[in-house]
Amino acid sequence: MNPLVRKLLFGVEGLVYGPAYAGLQHLIRSPEPIDPQAAWDLIVGDKPAVYEFVCGHWPLRPLRWPLLHAKMRQDHVLGIAAHYDVSNEFFELFLDKKYMFYTCADFPTGTETLDEAQQIKADFILNLIDPQPGQKILELGCGWGPMLKRIYEHTGEKENLYGLTLSKEQVAYNEQHNGFNVKFDDFISHEYDPESYDTIYSIGAWEHVRPNEIRPLAKKLYAAIKPGGKLVKHFFCRVPDHLFATAICSQIFFPGSMGSPYRSQVKAFEDAGFRITHRSIHDYRPTLRAWFDNLVANRREALELVDVQTYNRYLTFFPVSWRYFNDGLGMLVRWVMEKPA
Repeated sequence: MNPLVRKLLFGVEGLVYGPAYAGLQHLIRSPEPIDPQAAWDLIVGDKPAVYEFVCGHWPLRPLRWPLLHAKMRQDHVLGIAAHYDVSNEFFELFLDKKYMFYTCADFPTGTETLDEAQQIKADFILNLIDPQPGQKILELGCGWGPMLKRIYEHTGEKENLYGLTLSKEQVAYNEQHNGFNVKFDDFISHEYDPESYDTIYSIGAWEHVRPNEIRPLAKKLYAAIKPGGKLVKHFFCRVPDHLFATAICSQIFFPGSMGSPYRSQVKAFEDAGFRITHRSIHDYRPTLRAWFDNLVANRREALELVDVQTYNRYLTFFPVSWRYFNDGLGMLVRWVMEKPA
């Protein structure tokens, strides 16, 4: 990109979307791979009080939803493709080797490797799902099939395991490596047969459900689950009820997606008829740092698979997300919700 154009975009985006958004885009558009430690320190480190004040108040609150309106109207597949359909081999460079989870792992002592932490997470969620032979189980946003693989290890059955994803790369990966019943479809608009699943679960996919889509989808899922069945969710959500200024930065990484406040999600699912029987909060930060370190360690291979700007985008995504949780703006939650028998 022409340096003058890059500077011009920085000014325009700073005026419209705020300095945090403009600064991130300026970093990503660098013609060279950005320095990893400098980028991490810049994003997560303390800033001058005046800068933090402006970042926290610009765009002004009345302008935030209008600026997001166009993004929230686009087809979900566009945003999913922008983030996930980069290259399966690219994600293999920084995810765990056994499962390829692109979701928060569990580091109970802080000394675990990423692979160990993802195994602990997989076992934790397996216990929540508690799959039994013969049960029909559906995963919403199944990724590269890591949790389907863990359930299969436990039950030895594939024929009753199903997954939905809007990533063509992930569908291809599942066909090549796993052989699960994975379908390319939007789980938000998908038509579910009534009382057809014993368990439905999602791990790191609910973040793509827009605020206005939560209530109708909760009702659809309630109707799709058999009496006595359950819905298991691993997701992160906003802590503040209001849309804070820097939330617009999420559109750089997940265009068209916008998480919802915790309280509104509780009400939507309880109003749909679910009874929440398990709630736990988990720390996403160690996972984000592990992915960041893995990507940095594999920079040469990454740049053989993607262009510089794509590499820079993911390198900034991890510290941006780390700060989101560190500042208390978001939290990672696991729920089990039961449908009365």
